[in-house]
Amino acid sequence: MDRLERKFRKVSENKVAIINGAPSLLDMVDGEQVIAREAGKNPKLYLKIGTKLYFSEFIEVTKGT
Repeated sequence: MDRLERKFRKVSENKVAIINGAPSLLDMVDGEQVIAREAGKNPKLYLKIGTKLYFSEFIEVTKGT
């Protein structure tokens, strides 16, 4: 999927993609957000702004009994 196609998809969808593993900075467009799941780790929300990639880690609030 090329950058232009990703940009058009971003305009037409409000969903945040959920992927396995950390995203590549080169594959993301400016302003794009993805949630990454990595084995044995908490999910993280990644946000690309300009040439930088930021993340915020989710912490489990409740555990099953």
